[in-house]
Amino acid sequence: MRAAALLLAMLAWPAQAAWTWSEPLTVNSAHGAAVFPHLESANRRGVAVSGDTVGVVWEDNRDGNPQCYLAMKPAAAAAFLAEVRLSASDCFEPVVLALGRGRFVAAWEEAGRVHARILPGGTAIRLTEAESVQVTLALHGDRLYAAWAEQAGRFHRIVVARLALANDALSVMRAQPVEAQMPSEEQGWPALVVAGDDSVTVAWEDRRYRHSVPLVSHSGDGQTFTASARLTDHKSGSVDGLGAGSGAMRPTLANWGENGIAAVWLDKRDFLSGYDVYAAFDPGTRRFGPNLRVQDSFGDNMAQWHAQVVGDAAGRLVALWDDARDGTSDVWLADWNGEAFGDNIAVPAASGPGAQSDPVAALDAAGSLHVVWLDRDQQAGTRIRYAHAERK
Repeated sequence: MRAAALLLAMLAWPAQAAWTWSEPLTVNSAHGAAVFPHLESANRRGVAVSGDTVGVVWEDNRDGNPQCYLAMKPAAAAAFLAEVRLSASDCFEPVVLALGRGRFVAAWEEAGRVHARILPGGTAIRLTEAESVQVTLALHGDRLYAAWAEQAGRFHRIVVARLALANDALSVMRAQPVEAQMPSEEQGWPALVVAGDDSVTVAWEDRRYRHSVPLVSHSGDGQTFTASARLTDHKSGSVDGLGAGSGAMRPTLANWGENGIAAVWLDKRDFLSGYDVYAAFDPGTRRFGPNLRVQDSFGDNMAQWHAQVVGDAAGRLVALWDDARDGTSDVWLADWNGEAFGDNIAVPAASGPGAQSDPVAALDAAGSLHVVWLDRDQQAGTRIRYAHAERK
Protein backbone atom coordinates (compact mmCIF):
# COMPACT_ATOMS: atom_id res chain seq x y z
CA MET A 1 0.00 0.00 0.00
CA ARG A 2 2.77 2.45 0.92
CA ALA A 3 4.57 1.82 -2.39
CA ALA A 4 1.31 2.28 -4.30
CA ALA A 5 0.65 5.57 -2.51
CA LEU A 6 4.16 6.75 -3.30
CA LEU A 7 3.68 5.87 -6.96
CA LEU A 8 0.40 7.81 -7.13
CA ALA A 9 2.03 10.81 -5.49
CA MET A 10 4.83 10.86 -8.04
CA LEU A 11 2.43 10.35 -10.94
CA ALA A 12 0.61 13.49 -9.82
CA TRP A 13 3.61 15.67 -10.67
CA PRO A 14 2.76 18.57 -13.07
CA ALA A 15 0.82 17.56 -16.12
CA GLN A 16 3.04 19.34 -18.66
CA ALA A 17 6.19 21.32 -18.20
CA ALA A 18 7.27 24.09 -20.55
CA TRP A 19 10.79 25.45 -20.77
CA THR A 20 12.53 28.79 -21.28
CA TRP A 21 15.95 28.23 -22.85
CA SER A 22 19.22 30.11 -22.57
CA GLU A 23 21.38 31.01 -25.55
CA PRO A 24 23.71 28.12 -26.38
CA LEU A 25 27.43 28.14 -25.57
CA THR A 26 30.29 26.19 -27.14
CA VAL A 27 32.08 24.00 -24.59
CA ASN A 28 35.18 22.71 -26.40
CA SER A 29 37.99 25.04 -27.43
CA ALA A 30 39.40 22.66 -30.06
CA HIS A 31 37.18 22.07 -33.06
CA GLY A 32 37.81 21.68 -36.74
CA ALA A 33 37.35 19.30 -39.64
CA ALA A 34 39.85 16.80 -38.20
CA VAL A 35 38.76 16.97 -34.52
CA PHE A 36 36.10 14.45 -33.51
CA PRO A 37 34.61 14.82 -30.01
CA HIS A 38 32.46 12.07 -28.46
CA LEU A 39 29.87 12.21 -25.68
CA GLU A 40 29.29 8.46 -25.43
CA SER A 41 29.46 6.83 -21.98
CA ALA A 42 27.72 4.26 -19.81
CA ASN A 43 24.52 5.78 -18.36
CA ARG A 44 25.31 8.94 -20.39
CA ARG A 45 26.61 10.94 -17.41
CA GLY A 46 28.44 13.59 -19.42
CA VAL A 47 27.28 16.72 -17.58
CA ALA A 48 26.76 17.57 -13.90
CA VAL A 49 25.91 20.67 -11.85
CA SER A 50 27.85 21.21 -8.61
CA GLY A 51 26.60 24.22 -6.67
CA ASP A 52 26.59 26.98 -9.29
CA THR A 53 29.16 25.29 -11.55
CA VAL A 54 28.43 23.16 -14.61
CA GLY A 55 30.94 20.45 -15.55
CA VAL A 56 31.09 18.68 -18.93
CA VAL A 57 33.31 15.73 -19.90
CA TRP A 58 34.08 14.32 -23.33
CA GLU A 59 36.76 12.63 -25.43
CA ASP A 60 38.40 14.02 -28.57
CA ASN A 61 41.44 13.47 -30.77
CA ARG A 62 42.86 17.02 -30.99
CA ASP A 63 46.36 15.72 -30.10
CA GLY A 64 46.24 12.88 -32.59
CA ASN A 65 44.97 10.24 -30.16
CA PRO A 66 41.84 10.09 -27.99
CA GLN A 67 42.07 12.02 -24.70
CA CYS A 68 39.43 12.91 -22.09
CA TYR A 69 38.66 16.44 -20.92
CA LEU A 70 36.59 18.32 -18.33
CA ALA A 71 35.38 21.90 -18.85
CA MET A 72 33.68 23.90 -16.09
CA LYS A 73 31.50 26.99 -16.17
CA PRO A 74 30.72 28.88 -12.94
CA ALA A 75 27.40 30.72 -13.07
CA ALA A 76 29.19 34.08 -13.03
CA ALA A 77 31.31 33.19 -16.06
CA ALA A 78 30.11 34.13 -19.53
CA ALA A 79 31.77 31.07 -21.11
CA PHE A 80 33.30 27.73 -20.20
CA LEU A 81 36.76 27.93 -18.71
CA ALA A 82 39.73 26.27 -20.38
CA GLU A 83 39.32 22.51 -20.25
CA VAL A 84 41.37 20.21 -18.03
CA ARG A 85 42.83 17.06 -19.56
CA LEU A 86 41.99 14.02 -17.45
CA SER A 87 44.08 11.36 -19.16
CA ALA A 88 47.70 10.68 -20.05
CA SER A 89 47.15 7.98 -22.69
CA ASP A 90 44.32 6.77 -24.91
CA CYS A 91 41.07 7.56 -23.10
CA PHE A 92 37.40 6.76 -23.75
CA GLU A 93 33.88 7.26 -22.37
CA PRO A 94 34.34 9.71 -19.47
CA VAL A 95 31.58 10.40 -16.94
CA VAL A 96 31.18 13.16 -14.34
CA LEU A 97 29.23 13.50 -11.10
CA ALA A 98 28.66 16.53 -8.86
CA LEU A 99 30.02 16.48 -5.30
CA GLY A 100 28.72 19.96 -4.37
CA ARG A 101 30.35 23.37 -3.92
CA GLY A 102 31.93 23.33 -7.37
CA ARG A 103 33.63 19.93 -6.94
CA PHE A 104 33.24 16.92 -9.22
CA VAL A 105 34.31 13.31 -9.51
CA ALA A 106 35.14 12.07 -13.00
CA ALA A 107 35.77 8.52 -14.22
CA TRP A 108 36.99 7.15 -17.55
CA GLU A 109 38.69 4.26 -19.35
CA GLU A 110 42.41 4.73 -20.01
CA ALA A 111 44.97 2.19 -21.23
CA GLY A 112 42.48 -0.64 -20.77
CA ARG A 113 41.63 0.16 -17.12
CA VAL A 114 38.99 2.36 -15.47
CA HIS A 115 40.16 5.39 -13.49
CA ALA A 116 38.59 8.12 -11.32
CA ARG A 117 39.63 11.50 -9.94
CA ILE A 118 38.30 14.37 -7.83
CA LEU A 119 38.29 17.79 -9.52
CA PRO A 120 39.51 20.47 -9.15
CA GLY A 121 42.68 18.99 -7.69
CA GLY A 122 42.88 15.33 -6.83
CA THR A 123 44.98 12.54 -8.28
CA ALA A 124 43.69 9.88 -10.64
CA ILE A 125 43.50 6.31 -9.33
CA ARG A 126 42.84 2.96 -10.97
CA LEU A 127 39.61 1.43 -9.77
CA THR A 128 40.77 -2.09 -10.68
CA GLU A 129 43.89 -3.79 -12.00
CA ALA A 130 41.82 -6.00 -14.30
CA GLU A 131 41.08 -5.05 -17.90
CA SER A 132 37.96 -2.91 -17.67
CA VAL A 133 35.77 -0.58 -19.71
CA GLN A 134 32.55 1.49 -19.62
CA VAL A 135 32.70 2.95 -16.12
CA THR A 136 29.86 4.96 -14.58
CA LEU A 137 29.22 6.65 -11.22
CA ALA A 138 26.33 7.16 -8.78
CA LEU A 139 26.01 9.11 -5.53
CA HIS A 140 23.46 9.61 -2.75
CA GLY A 141 24.51 11.52 0.35
CA ASP A 142 28.01 10.28 1.17
CA ARG A 143 27.57 6.96 -0.64
CA LEU A 144 29.64 7.01 -3.83
CA TYR A 145 29.64 4.00 -6.13
CA ALA A 146 31.14 3.05 -9.48
CA ALA A 147 30.22 0.28 -11.89
CA TRP A 148 32.10 -1.01 -14.90
CA ALA A 149 32.47 -3.98 -17.25
CA GLU A 150 35.50 -6.09 -16.24
CA GLN A 151 37.18 -8.89 -18.16
CA ALA A 152 36.41 -12.30 -16.62
CA GLY A 153 37.56 -15.16 -18.81
CA ARG A 154 36.29 -14.75 -22.37
CA PHE A 155 33.75 -12.05 -21.57
CA HIS A 156 33.19 -8.91 -19.54
CA ARG A 157 30.96 -8.93 -16.47
CA ILE A 158 29.53 -6.09 -14.38
CA VAL A 159 31.37 -5.06 -11.21
CA VAL A 160 30.08 -2.57 -8.61
CA ALA A 161 32.43 -0.80 -6.18
CA ARG A 162 31.89 1.41 -3.14
CA LEU A 163 34.32 4.33 -3.23
CA ALA A 164 35.65 6.28 -0.25
CA LEU A 165 36.16 10.02 -0.51
CA ALA A 166 38.52 11.87 1.85
CA ASN A 167 39.10 15.51 0.89
CA ASP A 168 40.54 15.24 -2.64
CA ALA A 169 41.55 11.57 -2.38
CA LEU A 170 39.58 8.58 -3.68
CA SER A 171 39.98 4.92 -2.78
CA VAL A 172 38.09 1.69 -3.42
CA MET A 173 36.47 0.34 -0.24
CA ARG A 174 35.22 -2.86 -1.85
CA ALA A 175 34.34 -4.18 -5.29
CA GLN A 176 32.46 -7.29 -6.35
CA PRO A 177 30.74 -8.64 -9.46
CA VAL A 178 26.96 -8.42 -9.55
CA GLU A 179 26.84 -12.09 -10.52
CA ALA A 180 29.29 -14.43 -8.80
CA GLN A 181 29.49 -16.96 -11.64
CA MET A 182 31.71 -16.40 -14.64
CA PRO A 183 29.82 -14.78 -17.52
CA SER A 184 28.61 -17.00 -20.32
CA GLU A 185 28.25 -14.07 -22.73
CA GLU A 186 29.20 -10.41 -22.90
CA GLN A 187 27.93 -7.90 -20.31
CA GLY A 188 28.46 -4.17 -20.72
CA TRP A 189 27.27 -0.56 -20.57
CA PRO A 190 26.19 -0.52 -16.90
CA ALA A 191 23.81 2.09 -15.53
CA LEU A 192 23.92 2.76 -11.79
CA VAL A 193 21.81 4.64 -9.24
CA VAL A 194 21.74 4.94 -5.44
CA ALA A 195 18.14 5.43 -4.30
CA GLY A 196 16.84 7.50 -1.40
CA ASP A 197 16.98 4.47 0.92
CA ASP A 198 20.69 3.99 0.04
CA SER A 199 19.97 0.82 -1.93
CA VAL A 200 21.91 0.30 -5.15
CA THR A 201 20.40 -0.60 -8.52
CA VAL A 202 22.46 -1.57 -11.55
CA ALA A 203 21.25 -2.31 -15.08
CA TRP A 204 23.33 -3.40 -18.04
CA GLU A 205 23.29 -4.70 -21.59
CA ASP A 206 23.53 -8.51 -21.63
CA ARG A 207 24.04 -11.00 -24.47
CA ARG A 208 23.21 -14.29 -22.70
CA TYR A 209 20.01 -14.65 -24.75
CA ARG A 210 22.05 -14.32 -27.97
CA HIS A 211 20.78 -10.78 -28.48
CA SER A 212 21.03 -7.63 -26.34
CA VAL A 213 18.67 -7.59 -23.36
CA PRO A 214 18.88 -5.04 -20.50
CA LEU A 215 19.07 -6.84 -17.16
CA VAL A 216 18.73 -5.29 -13.70
CA SER A 217 19.73 -6.19 -10.13
CA HIS A 218 19.29 -4.52 -6.74
CA SER A 219 21.28 -4.48 -3.50
CA GLY A 220 20.15 -3.19 -0.14
CA ASP A 221 23.72 -2.85 1.14
CA GLY A 222 25.74 -2.43 -2.06
CA GLN A 223 27.32 -5.86 -1.57
CA THR A 224 24.75 -8.63 -2.07
CA PHE A 225 22.75 -8.34 -5.27
CA THR A 226 19.47 -9.97 -6.21
CA ALA A 227 19.18 -12.43 -9.08
CA SER A 228 19.28 -10.63 -12.41
CA ALA A 229 15.92 -9.87 -14.01
CA ARG A 230 14.84 -8.48 -17.36
CA LEU A 231 14.22 -4.76 -17.44
CA THR A 232 12.09 -5.25 -20.55
CA ASP A 233 8.66 -6.87 -20.40
CA HIS A 234 8.94 -7.91 -24.08
CA LYS A 235 10.53 -11.35 -24.31
CA SER A 236 11.60 -11.15 -27.92
CA GLY A 237 12.42 -14.16 -30.04
CA SER A 238 13.28 -14.90 -33.66
CA VAL A 239 11.04 -13.43 -36.37
CA ASP A 240 10.06 -15.86 -39.14
CA GLY A 241 12.94 -18.03 -38.01
CA LEU A 242 15.47 -15.22 -38.43
CA GLY A 243 17.75 -13.94 -35.69
CA ALA A 244 17.62 -14.54 -31.95
CA GLY A 245 15.42 -11.57 -31.10
CA SER A 246 14.80 -7.88 -31.66
CA GLY A 247 16.99 -6.72 -28.80
CA ALA A 248 17.29 -3.64 -26.60
CA MET A 249 20.33 -1.69 -25.49
CA ARG A 250 21.99 1.16 -23.56
CA PRO A 251 19.92 1.30 -20.35
CA THR A 252 20.03 4.53 -18.33
CA LEU A 253 18.83 5.00 -14.74
CA ALA A 254 17.85 8.05 -12.69
CA ASN A 255 16.54 8.83 -9.23
CA TRP A 256 12.80 9.50 -9.29
CA GLY A 257 11.04 10.93 -6.28
CA GLU A 258 11.96 10.14 -2.68
CA ASN A 259 12.80 6.49 -3.24
CA GLY A 260 11.94 5.60 -6.82
CA ILE A 261 14.01 4.86 -9.92
CA ALA A 262 13.27 5.49 -13.59
CA ALA A 263 14.85 3.57 -16.45
CA VAL A 264 15.04 4.52 -20.14
CA TRP A 265 16.65 2.51 -22.94
CA LEU A 266 16.60 1.90 -26.70
CA ASP A 267 14.31 -0.95 -27.75
CA LYS A 268 13.87 -2.63 -31.14
CA ARG A 269 10.66 -4.57 -30.41
CA ASP A 270 9.10 -2.68 -33.37
CA PHE A 271 11.96 -3.87 -35.55
CA LEU A 272 10.67 -2.32 -38.81
CA SER A 273 11.25 1.25 -37.53
CA GLY A 274 14.54 0.66 -35.72
CA TYR A 275 15.13 1.50 -32.08
CA ASP A 276 12.45 3.28 -30.02
CA VAL A 277 12.78 4.87 -26.59
CA TYR A 278 11.14 2.88 -23.79
CA ALA A 279 10.86 3.48 -20.04
CA ALA A 280 9.94 1.63 -16.85
CA PHE A 281 9.49 2.72 -13.23
CA ASP A 282 10.42 1.30 -9.84
CA PRO A 283 8.34 3.25 -7.26
CA GLY A 284 10.44 1.95 -4.37
CA THR A 285 9.50 -1.74 -4.46
CA ARG A 286 12.78 -2.66 -6.23
CA ARG A 287 10.73 -4.10 -9.05
CA PHE A 288 10.24 -2.32 -12.37
CA GLY A 289 6.71 -2.09 -13.74
CA PRO A 290 5.29 -2.26 -17.27
CA ASN A 291 7.27 -0.73 -20.12
CA LEU A 292 6.07 2.53 -21.67
CA ARG A 293 6.99 4.04 -25.01
CA VAL A 294 8.54 7.50 -24.63
CA GLN A 295 8.54 9.09 -28.09
CA ASP A 296 5.22 10.30 -29.52
CA SER A 297 3.56 9.17 -32.75
CA PHE A 298 5.52 11.68 -34.86
CA GLY A 299 8.67 9.73 -34.04
CA ASP A 300 7.26 6.28 -34.62
CA ASN A 301 8.56 5.63 -38.13
CA MET A 302 12.26 6.31 -37.62
CA ALA A 303 14.98 5.19 -35.26
CA GLN A 304 15.78 6.99 -32.02
CA TRP A 305 19.34 7.15 -30.63
CA HIS A 306 21.31 8.15 -27.51
CA ALA A 307 18.43 8.05 -25.02
CA GLN A 308 18.84 9.21 -21.43
CA VAL A 309 16.56 9.80 -18.45
CA VAL A 310 17.20 12.41 -15.73
CA GLY A 311 15.16 12.87 -12.57
CA ASP A 312 15.31 14.16 -9.00
CA ALA A 313 13.88 13.72 -5.51
CA ALA A 314 11.04 16.16 -6.26
CA GLY A 315 9.66 13.74 -8.86
CA ARG A 316 10.76 15.71 -11.91
CA LEU A 317 11.58 13.44 -14.82
CA VAL A 318 12.77 14.15 -18.37
CA ALA A 319 13.82 11.81 -21.19
CA LEU A 320 16.07 12.98 -24.04
CA TRP A 321 17.33 11.45 -27.29
CA ASP A 322 17.96 12.33 -30.93
CA ASP A 323 16.10 11.37 -34.10
CA ALA A 324 15.63 12.63 -37.66
CA ARG A 325 11.84 13.00 -37.85
CA ASP A 326 12.23 16.50 -39.37
CA GLY A 327 14.77 15.43 -41.98
CA THR A 328 17.99 15.94 -40.00
CA SER A 329 19.14 14.72 -36.61
CA ASP A 330 17.70 16.87 -33.78
CA VAL A 331 17.63 16.60 -29.98
CA TRP A 332 14.20 15.91 -28.47
CA LEU A 333 12.86 15.74 -24.94
CA ALA A 334 9.71 14.52 -23.25
CA ASP A 335 8.48 15.35 -19.73
CA TRP A 336 6.67 12.83 -17.58
CA ASN A 337 3.17 14.32 -17.41
CA GLY A 338 1.63 12.18 -14.67
CA GLU A 339 0.32 9.36 -16.87
CA ALA A 340 2.77 9.13 -19.75
CA PHE A 341 5.56 11.02 -21.40
CA GLY A 342 4.15 14.15 -22.99
CA ASP A 343 4.47 15.59 -26.48
CA ASN A 344 8.04 15.55 -27.76
CA ILE A 345 9.72 18.97 -27.77
CA ALA A 346 12.77 19.86 -29.83
CA VAL A 347 15.55 21.62 -27.90
CA PRO A 348 15.62 24.98 -29.75
CA ALA A 349 19.38 25.35 -30.22
CA ALA A 350 19.79 21.63 -30.88
CA SER A 351 17.36 21.37 -33.78
CA GLY A 352 16.96 22.68 -37.31
CA PRO A 353 19.49 22.62 -40.18
CA GLY A 354 22.57 20.51 -39.65
CA ALA A 355 23.04 17.51 -37.38
CA GLN A 356 22.55 17.78 -33.61
CA SER A 357 22.84 14.57 -31.63
CA ASP A 358 24.20 12.64 -28.62
CA PRO A 359 22.46 14.61 -25.84
CA VAL A 360 23.54 14.34 -22.21
CA ALA A 361 21.63 16.13 -19.48
CA ALA A 362 21.29 16.86 -15.78
CA LEU A 363 18.73 18.50 -13.49
CA ASP A 364 20.09 20.91 -10.87
CA ALA A 365 18.77 21.44 -7.33
CA ALA A 366 16.27 24.07 -8.52
CA GLY A 367 14.88 21.84 -11.26
CA SER A 368 16.60 23.61 -14.17
CA LEU A 369 17.61 21.35 -17.05
CA HIS A 370 21.16 21.42 -18.40
CA VAL A 371 21.70 19.84 -21.84
CA VAL A 372 24.88 19.20 -23.81
CA TRP A 373 25.02 17.84 -27.36
CA LEU A 374 27.14 17.50 -30.49
CA ASP A 375 26.59 20.04 -33.28
CA ARG A 376 28.16 18.88 -36.54
CA ASP A 377 29.09 21.27 -39.36
CA GLN A 378 31.01 20.14 -42.45
CA GLN A 379 33.10 23.30 -42.57
CA ALA A 380 33.47 24.25 -38.89
CA GLY A 381 33.73 20.69 -37.59
CA THR A 382 31.94 19.34 -34.54
CA ARG A 383 31.27 21.58 -31.56
CA ILE A 384 30.08 20.51 -28.11
CA ARG A 385 27.18 22.81 -27.28
CA TYR A 386 25.46 23.60 -24.00
CA ALA A 387 22.18 25.28 -23.00
CA HIS A 388 20.07 25.31 -19.87
CA ALA A 389 16.32 25.72 -19.43
CA GLU A 390 13.99 26.81 -16.64
CA ARG A 391 10.38 25.83 -16.26
CA LYS A 392 7.90 28.56 -17.13
